[in-house]
Amino acid sequence: MEVILENINEQDWEFSTILSSSDIIGITGPEYEELLDILTLKKLPSGTIKIDDVTVDNNNYLEYYKAISKVDKKIKKINYLNTVKELMNYIINYYHLQIKNIDKKEKDSLKIVGLKEDLLDRNITSLSRSEQKKIQIAISLLSNPDIIILDDPFRFLDMKSKKRIINVLKKLKEQFNKIIIIGTNDADILYQYTTKMLFVKNKRIFYEVETNEGYERVDYLKRNGYAVPNSVLFTYKAIKRKKVKINYQKDIRDMIKDIYKHI
Repeated sequence: MEVILENINEQDWEFSTILSSSDIIGITGPEYEELLDILTLKKLPSGTIKIDDVTVDNNNYLEYYKAISKVDKKIKKINYLNTVKELMNYIINYYHLQIKNIDKKEKDSLKIVGLKEDLLDRNITSLSRSEQKKIQIAISLLSNPDIIILDDPFRFLDMKSKKRIINVLKKLKEQFNKIIIIGTNDADILYQYTTKMLFVKNKRIFYEVETNEGYERVDYLKRNGYAVPNSVLFTYKAIKRKKVKINYQKDIRDMIKDIYKHI
């Protein structure tokens, strides 16, 4: 799946970009949340939007708006809703989702993210942070979206939980052809788990690049106020100080091996 956005103008933003299901796309910068909101297509911005060669206009806009789902930083908590099933039912009713077999859809959504159906009866407050994030993703699947946008999805998760979540996102991309967009200012997460980066600045896409290539331009990123992943920064300093040729590694173990081998 591919989304082409050309000459988009919205709330002082102006940009063009291509989003593809062949990538896990990262967005970072002081205004990344604003760009995430624009990409949810809550209203049709000026410019041209094509989804798989179909131009989005006023006639088909609602169809594509419903095909986009956003996973917020925290799970939605509503006072009178206690269980996961109650929350899922609320979302289905609130957004008027047309689902023939609701019970099956809810269970299938849980299964896709690696959760058992008995979680439907669990109290939301009893869920671990990892389970809550998976529930959020499962809820986003209820509308069968083509595009899933996640706002800082790994916050407060340990490394094991982060890997579980990214495995879910990879599955959605590879098996279900979803476009996955992750917005965060956590450079380590983006370097580790994305394949394409959009660096935003001054209401523009300042720099669009393959993740590895982008984050290895350390001086350029630092000069423009972007965070650099710790593993990249460590290797960069080793190269500068010791004048050795070593490769940037995403796996910390490979990085340490490389550095000990050459220094």
